[in-house]
Amino acid sequence: MPLDNPHLSSLEMRVTHSRWQVLKRGGLVLLCLAWVALGLVGHAPWKGEDARTIVIAWEMVNTRDLLVPSLIGEPYFTYGPLAPQLAALTMKMATSWLAPHDAARLAAGLLLLVMLGCVSMAGYELSRYRKNSDKSDGKAQRWLPMLILVGSVGLFERAHQLSPQLGLMAAVALGMWALALALRRPGLAGVLLGGALAMGAFSYNLTVWFWLLLPAVLLPCLHSGWRQKPYLATLGIALVLAVLLYALWPLGLYQRSPELFAQWWAAQSPSAWWGGQRIVEQLGWLGRNLPWMAFPIWPLIAWMVWIRARGFNGGFRTPQVILPACVAVIGMVALLLMPDVRPIEAMALLVPLALLASIEVETLPRGGSAGLDWFGILTFGLAAIVLWFFWWDAYLHGLGSYAAELFRDAEVGYQPTFHLRSALVSLFLTILWILLVRPARQSNQRAVLNWAVGMMLIWGLVATMWMPYIDSRRSYEVVAKMLRPYAADGCMASRDVGEAQRAIFYYYAQVKTLPEREAAATCPLLLVQYGAAGSRNVPELEGFEMLKSGSRYGDDTEMYVLYRKAKS
Repeated sequence: MPLDNPHLSSLEMRVTHSRWQVLKRGGLVLLCLAWVALGLVGHAPWKGEDARTIVIAWEMVNTRDLLVPSLIGEPYFTYGPLAPQLAALTMKMATSWLAPHDAARLAAGLLLLVMLGCVSMAGYELSRYRKNSDKSDGKAQRWLPMLILVGSVGLFERAHQLSPQLGLMAAVALGMWALALALRRPGLAGVLLGGALAMGAFSYNLTVWFWLLLPAVLLPCLHSGWRQKPYLATLGIALVLAVLLYALWPLGLYQRSPELFAQWWAAQSPSAWWGGQRIVEQLGWLGRNLPWMAFPIWPLIAWMVWIRARGFNGGFRTPQVILPACVAVIGMVALLLMPDVRPIEAMALLVPLALLASIEVETLPRGGSAGLDWFGILTFGLAAIVLWFFWWDAYLHGLGSYAAELFRDAEVGYQPTFHLRSALVSLFLTILWILLVRPARQSNQRAVLNWAVGMMLIWGLVATMWMPYIDSRRSYEVVAKMLRPYAADGCMASRDVGEAQRAIFYYYAQVKTLPEREAAATCPLLLVQYGAAGSRNVPELEGFEMLKSGSRYGDDTEMYVLYRKAKS
């Protein structure tokens, strides 16, 4: 019997809808993969955790020792070994077609993928407990937290540098997924939570247990869903598994050498991570930096608070609000107690905040979502025009003085070279952004998507067209080459030279620099770093003769001068 027309029409609509959903999900996956991949390769190790972690991984490969992380030949226990271990493995596998530092940074991409995947699963799991929810809410919560993170200003550049803090972010996301899953599958949740605690400790340090264990203990006091006997099994499994997994590393260190174990134990001192006397100062830091790092997260959280305070969708007494809010508050306390908080340390706080921000996106008033959408279109559109214009002008005539004044530290006269692959990627991203933000059916999800695509566009243009210029400003390779001829003259003491710079010099020139207080009497060479004032007029040092001086291209904030002890 042939199908009647209404049935055929309904069938065609379901098939079309199914195909559209597959394409939509594929597009979102490609968006997240592109955001992760852009900027991982194509630049030197940059000052900070990126340089330190890459050099530790490089030494692991050279020494074939994954157990003991070392920096410039000395054991390094400030952070756990997981990030450099992953980087050493990717470096070993990919150095045939990538530079060692680019191959190492692939590990950052892996940690980002784990973080995005776990925050997606946490959002989906928590959406089960939203009142008056349907299947479409769960599907939206799979993508909204990820898109909000991709669009966060605080992750614009730092998330693409290799660092132990990426391991902390992934561990927090995995732990939140586990705590959400504990309401339904306590056994599996215990395994995942134990893995999160071990991952965080291996990547960062034991303070990750403060981020996750304290919320896990407080949750039964906040909601009856976690006030069940199976939840005790979740905590028990997690603690046993975490202790057993993490104990493998210090036990391996002790078996290798009791001195190594003693150095590791000394690095775990609470005074190294907790500085409660600076709480007021750290609170001011968060007040100044969190608003821009967590944009556009905080306006969405403000709307969620407004809606839930009025009693809609279950108010605040739902797992969807309680879990991320609890982790976010504990995370803020952890940051306040740190002796020195930096933007890279605060990245992990964006994970629970993104989950909070995604809760009430669907209930945004049309004017609010349209405002966010148009603000993003105008902001990213103008930024893309500026980036394209200045690149084209610099390519034809060299970077002008007006651009130097606009960007403050730009190098006047810089003329980029044309790379077909970078140009094609930049052009593709620009066309893709234009197609995606074209006038279409307005929706709250679309506003969040357009913001994430706009952030990916700007980061993509920076990571392709402008990366050679930025790398020339941040790379210390030229300074390392200045030092290389003197590496065989004996040990080299250093004064006011940062740990990251010393690591980069060792990576590029195999020059081991020692702090002056340790090697002033024995080393014939002395490397001094001067700031902006000293770079204009290099001073002479009594008892030393100057050999070389240099700095990064276009950088007037640092000057490196190499001295040799004068013969008496």
